[in-house]
Amino acid sequence: MATNLVSPKKVASITERVWQSVYGNSSSSSSGGGSGSNHQRRCSYESDDDEYEDYDGVGTVQLMQMGSERTKNVLILMSDTGGGHRASAEAIRDAFSIEFGDEYRIIVKDVWKEYTGWPLNDMERSYKFMVKHVQLWKVAFHSTSPRWIHSCYLAAIAAYYAKEVEAGLMEYKPDIIISVHPLMQHIPLWVLKWQGLQKKVVFVTVITDLNSCHPTWFHPGVNRCYCPSNDVAKRALYDGLEESQVRVFGLPIRPSFARAVLSKDDLRKELEMDTDLPAVLLMGGGEGVGPVKETAKALGESLYDKDQEKPIGQLIVICGRNKGLASTLESK
Repeated sequence: MATNLVSPKKVASITERVWQSVYGNSSSSSSGGGSGSNHQRRCSYESDDDEYEDYDGVGTVQLMQMGSERTKNVLILMSDTGGGHRASAEAIRDAFSIEFGDEYRIIVKDVWKEYTGWPLNDMERSYKFMVKHVQLWKVAFHSTSPRWIHSCYLAAIAAYYAKEVEAGLMEYKPDIIISVHPLMQHIPLWVLKWQGLQKKVVFVTVITDLNSCHPTWFHPGVNRCYCPSNDVAKRALYDGLEESQVRVFGLPIRPSFARAVLSKDDLRKELEMDTDLPAVLLMGGGEGVGPVKETAKALGESLYDKDQEKPIGQLIVICGRNKGLASTLESK
């Protein structure tokens, strides 16, 4: 008796189902104004296929070897959730300008804020609220850490805003996309995949968290993942990236910081600091968050010798955008 063996039908993942629902009818004409506009943008992008160069995989991505007879577009994706993401984006932009001149056109954009709706376009305000309520921040951070949770969450958001994100990416026709934010990997990479552009657009992640990283930083679909420390690189490998994708380069800093113009003594005079006393630098990030005021008070007390009634050190506090903190410390 002959038996027919039937292969089990492959079950589509949640992400695949979302993208099939978003792009399933992309080949047909649309009567809706918004969808039609996005479809036209997508087609115009695809018609420029000759402008793009295929590469063979993650092992061959080298900026100097891309070869170009035209200026390449580099789109840096960031969000003002803290000062580090924008600072890193601007540092990379400035470094590109110094290293490559006019060979690359650098665009720094918050695609979420400019092209999508709530909650993505409100991340800056939400972030500022949560960092003021530490327990809420911890709950949000840890509850979304499991891959299945943040994958479902991002897939749900993609169902609403995929075409808006696509329009934001297509407007700049990037040859290279650099993400400096943990939520700027998944949806842009899904857009590139469903538009058949994964082998035409180089996608790079530059992690701006020195140690404690949310798992959304690590996406196996990137060409390169630049890590600030060995600990973060180990985490990237643990979360599924290959060794060929991971590099340890430290945190991006603006070229102006790396080029000391004045000596330390001259800088101390300019900042009206004591030229002899040791100095302690206290920072609370771009938003000036955390127990900065309490830490500054404790440091101030420890840097003063009560017996000899004189300071044994000096304190410099960087408050970032926190004007209230700066005002409070100045009044002390």
